[in-house]
Amino acid sequence: MGKTKGATSTRKRSRRFHFAIAGLIVMGAGAVFIAWSGSDPLTGSSRRRAPGDRYETLGPRQLPTFATGNAKAEEAYRYAAAHPEVLQYIPCYCGCGNIGHRHNGDCYVQERHGDGRITFTSHGAT
Repeated sequence: MGKTKGATSTRKRSRRFHFAIAGLIVMGAGAVFIAWSGSDPLTGSSRRRAPGDRYETLGPRQLPTFATGNAKAEEAYRYAAAHPEVLQYIPCYCGCGNIGHRHNGDCYVQERHGDGRITFTSHGAT
């Protein structure tokens, strides 16, 4: 018995459909990889800077000027600097996701540098 023309055509369409779906999956995975490849949950170096926020890059154990003079702000910034592994699991509720904040630590620390310096953002002090 020979194959009918209709069955062969249906198989070709099915194969094309599966290749198209596989292509979409690969493209989607690539897009996710590109989006996340420059963003480490602890360093956060790929976030945008928020308009109106101030930034200070300081050495270890130093606090930014916008956090000093207020005991609660000092405590919050000290904790954020010392415990990024904890704050990365606490969601932020102030609506700052539109500037790239992923968790509560992003409201205090803009970037952690390899030499131990930290770039603080005033976002958490406001």
